[in-house]
Amino acid sequence: MNKTIIKKTVSILLLIAVVVSVAVLAGCGAKEIKVPDVIGMTKADAEKAITDLGLTMTVQRERYSDTVAAGSIEDMITAAGTVVEPKSEVRVITSLGEGRTVPNVGVLTGKEAENLIKKVGLNPVIVEEYSDEVEEGNVISYTDGGQIIPKGADVTVTVSKGPEKK
Repeated sequence: MNKTIIKKTVSILLLIAVVVSVAVLAGCGAKEIKVPDVIGMTKADAEKAITDLGLTMTVQRERYSDTVAAGSIEDMITAAGTVVEPKSEVRVITSLGEGRTVPNVGVLTGKEAENLIKKVGLNPVIVEEYSDEVEEGNVISYTDGGQIIPKGADVTVTVSKGPEKK
C-alpha cells in the first residue's frame, strides 16, 4: 500500500474516533426527567418509581384523607409531569387515612355527646365523675375538641354525676 492511502485511512479512522467520542460524551450529559404521577401509590412503590428515575423522594408532610389509604401518597408538591434534572427532590404528602374532626360537645348532655361522636365516625368513651359545677348528666370535658383524629379513634367524654353525696 502506498503511504498516501495509509495516511488517508488513518485520518478517516481518527475522525471517526473523534465523532464517536463526542457523541458518547454528549449522551452522558444531564438529561431532563419527567416526574411520574405517584398519587395513590403506597409510599414504598412511589419511592421506587421515583428513585428508579434517578430522583429522590421526600415526604413533606402527612394529612388525613377520606379517599387515599393510610401510608399512600395523598398529593404531590412537586407536580407530576414537571421536568427536572437528575437527582432532583420530589416532594410528596402521605395519607394518614380517614380522619374525623372531633365535634364540640361541651354544652351537651352525655347521651347527646355520645350520639354525636358516634355519628361522625368516632368512638365515645364515657367516664363519669362528681362535679359541684356541672349539672348531673352534662359534659364536663372531652378530649381532642376541634382536632382531626383517625376515624374510629376514642374520644373520652367526662360526664357529671352531680355533686358528691356526703
